[in-house]
Amino acid sequence: MIRNQDDTMQQSKEGVKQRWTRYCSELYKDEGGGDEMVKELEGISPSYKEDPQDITYSEVKEAIRTLKSNKSPGSDGITAEMIQAGGEQLTHEIHSLCNKA
Repeated sequence: MIRNQDDTMQQSKEGVKQRWTRYCSELYKDEGGGDEMVKELEGISPSYKEDPQDITYSEVKEAIRTLKSNKSPGSDGITAEMIQAGGEQLTHEIHSLCNKA
């Protein structure tokens, strides 16, 4: 059983099939405008054709400094306090890892 657009119930097997066919046709109907939408979306995100800029050391240092304390560790068991206690040496290692990716 399925409800028709006019709120009547359709009980026959063929009627239910036709209703689903109409519903799916309307749902996935191409109303055009796809090309315009793609062009609009292309302007929003950066192009990957350009070489990505490296993450700066100061960005990593600031990200570590602003980590929230007293939070549960991630699945790796590392807390924000551990990262912050790592000092300059850990900051250099994280900076290096970020730019290898």
